[in-house]
Amino acid sequence: MPTTDYRGAATLPRWPEPLRITTAAHGDQVRVLRRHLTHWLDGDHIDADVIDDLVLATSEALENSCDHAYAGASVSGEMTLAARPVDHGVVITVGDDGHWQPTAAPGTRGRGLAMMRTLVDDVAVHVGAGGTHIALTLYGVGG
Repeated sequence: MPTTDYRGAATLPRWPEPLRITTAAHGDQVRVLRRHLTHWLDGDHIDADVIDDLVLATSEALENSCDHAYAGASVSGEMTLAARPVDHGVVITVGDDGHWQPTAAPGTRGRGLAMMRTLVDDVAVHVGAGGTHIALTLYGVGG
């Protein structure tokens, strides 16, 4: 699956073709990626309320990449949004090449993962030397 770089993107794929966009991990890019994901998900195969939930969960993961992955770094990095249909569902992955930041003291931050878990069926977080990747899976959609 080729990577589509937003800065030079031509036409982005539509469901059910896999979506993959890499861009700078800046907050102003989150809105752009949300719009592309909404466009990719749009159609008669997924209910509009479900699309809203998927985009909200994904937006939180993207915001986390922007806010936390490169905290303290002298140079910001990139984040990647990928989405693909799976058997009767969809998997949306947000990744970055930054560093995982521990959750702040309870009650001050750290509700993003909990929110994601209420919006989708499964949230898998992989943290490693190559960065952080969050896979959001929702079953029962996409026909």
